[in-house]
Amino acid sequence: MAGVLDAGGDQPSVPQPDAAMQSAGALAAQQMAPSSRAPAAGSSAPPAPPTPTHGQTVAALRHFDAIQTELAILLKDPAIGKSNLRSKIIDGVTKLVSDRIMTPGSAVAQLASVPDEPFQQRKWLEMHLLQSMVAKMKILSDHGKAFGGTPESQIDKTSSPDDHLADMQGVMGHYGGARG
Repeated sequence: MAGVLDAGGDQPSVPQPDAAMQSAGALAAQQMAPSSRAPAAGSSAPPAPPTPTHGQTVAALRHFDAIQTELAILLKDPAIGKSNLRSKIIDGVTKLVSDRIMTPGSAVAQLASVPDEPFQQRKWLEMHLLQSMVAKMKILSDHGKAFGGTPESQIDKTSSPDDHLADMQGVMGHYGGARG
């Protein structure tokens, strides 16, 4: 139930959701951790990845909120960790597909990674919740750095749920998630 989308048709492919979420989590962890070494004299730090547009940021926030909502519903179930909730997980992923948050291809890939044991399902859900929270913080941090000093009137605020899948592919391109 992670937040990356498979490409369809003529669009470039995007990695499986787990890989992209882990990539976003790793980027956020790197940014939040203090650097233990300074750059060598005469060298500069590697360039930062390009920042997503405002529309892509809105799409990412919409994406992660929808995923977090479905995960929270599952994690509040009293049977979590005790009984197999695969059918409820499938229902949650199906809702995300019907809301155009995930593509059917990425949903199938995610559902294939759901463990069979109830306790492992709980850990799987918790991991995905944490990954989406970290990725959301990374997106917000990057957006703030890019647009923090920009007058609001100069920020392109066009974003539509209808453009969600395309915007999310753009976000993944910014964070190294697109494969060529």
